[in-house]
Amino acid sequence: FVEKILVHERARKGSQDTTQEVEIYFNFVGRYIPPALQPVPLTPEEQEELRKKEERKDRLHQNYLRRKANGKQKEWEERYNAKRKAQVEAAKAAIRAEDMEKGVFIPVSQLPRQEPRKATVSASAAV
Repeated sequence: FVEKILVHERARKGSQDTTQEVEIYFNFVGRYIPPALQPVPLTPEEQEELRKKEERKDRLHQNYLRRKANGKQKEWEERYNAKRKAQVEAAKAAIRAEDMEKGVFIPVSQLPRQEPRKATVSASAAV
């Protein structure tokens, strides 16, 4: 039933909060736009609100691009990732400690030491 699907680039690269157009063409209808996605006439107040929202998005995106160009974004990401990794490791350690108390998890270093044993081979299997 589907003839082709066109996926366009995002409206604003590098932004998580942006739109992306996807066109679906059916064999029997052509391009289909669901009624819920049809353009709706906006009131002047809604248009002004939308314009302000888009201006804010553009301003924030320009700030991001500026930080990315001068290296400040990379510094922040490295600090954030180090902090986040420490939090994750602390959470893992807490879960591991809880599991050790319950007896669900035993570190290999605490297992009883056993010497390797030689396997016995029956005479019929050796032939």
